[in-house]
Amino acid sequence: MPNYAIPAAAEGLPKISRRTLLGALTAAIPAAAAPAVANTFNWNAFFAEATPAELARFHANALAEAMATMHPELSWRHVIDHKVQFVLVVGDERPAVPVRQEV
Repeated sequence: MPNYAIPAAAEGLPKISRRTLLGALTAAIPAAAAPAVANTFNWNAFFAEATPAELARFHANALAEAMATMHPELSWRHVIDHKVQFVLVVGDERPAVPVRQEV
């Protein structure tokens, strides 16, 4: 029966020492410290180019977020139905404990 070496414990893992970790961190810090150019979102272009459906979704989301700040005890959602032509923003009671289903 052949005797194969089987990596046990940390034998099969790459060697990570404090020195290599500090070297990697010091190499990563200057890249992370460089200030990124922040692109500001152009709201005027969005409102000019958005379709009516996108505008309705945007305003329904904004209304749901505003209601969530006013009534944080509820979970707010919106429904836009183009066939029946209505928009619903409703606050549902949050479940006390999420029910976990077995698979």
